[in-house]
Amino acid sequence: MTRKRDKIWTAIIATKQWFTKLFTSEADALVDNFGNNPPPEIGTQSYSGDTHDKGD
Repeated sequence: MTRKRDKIWTAIIATKQWFTKLFTSEADALVDNFGNNPPPEIGTQSYSGDTHDKGD
């Protein structure tokens, strides 16, 4: 019986650690404003029309 209880507690602790890591990284992503990894500079894009109109 104690072996089954150990497996259950191991699963509970692993799940708790996984969710803690997940929410910590998500919170860091919300707070960090691309400080260490800025988004690429894309600039303006020209409009080339709808893709389904090509070939008409």
